[in-house]
Amino acid sequence: MASKKLLETDVYPSDRFKVFEYSLMVEMETAKMEHEKVWGIDRVIDLVDAEFRRKVSAQRERIWEASQARDEERLEKAIKGMIAAYKALTRWATEAGIDQMPKIDCMEYKMGDGSLMVIVRDKQMATWYDQFHKLPVNRSVWTLEELEVVMNSKTLTQVREIKAAIPGTRMIPIQPQGSSGFEDMENDIDISKPFKGGKMFDTKAAERDKNERRK
Repeated sequence: MASKKLLETDVYPSDRFKVFEYSLMVEMETAKMEHEKVWGIDRVIDLVDAEFRRKVSAQRERIWEASQARDEERLEKAIKGMIAAYKALTRWATEAGIDQMPKIDCMEYKMGDGSLMVIVRDKQMATWYDQFHKLPVNRSVWTLEELEVVMNSKTLTQVREIKAAIPGTRMIPIQPQGSSGFEDMENDIDISKPFKGGKMFDTKAAERDKNERRK
């Protein structure tokens, strides 16, 4: 979000233009979120005609150009124009009778590799999520029924039993911590061939001693 970026650029001495830019970006981001929470992410822009889509794209480009030129006046006009574009998209969707985004029961989790894991209630929710959430591309959407298939695997069944028996148990990734200590030892015994080395123990003497103890 733009507000988060603003905090990330709070360095001293501050860049006056950057502070000005991100303060405007917050307003644009708010307008964008207000539109998307009703109509979905990047959904309406895919439904309008080519000329409408071109104008919205051109308005985004004006923002980039003004930012590169560090022109405060042009930037303010460009961002106000983009806010107007989101309002225009909303009007178009309303007049066209486009379905608004339904309530989607989902949980989102950003994984260690940067991809997004999404868990939804059922197949219908998965369809709606894909329809109304165009971004990010690098994501996987799972229904509870699909997770049940995964959880019924042999390994995870055992994990489930452990978690049921010991509440609060957590699964954590385990990374190899190095060698076991035996990797560098030379294996000089080939069990596939007759052993030709000298005897380390006198087995006959040991047998006689054992018989003597039994008497």
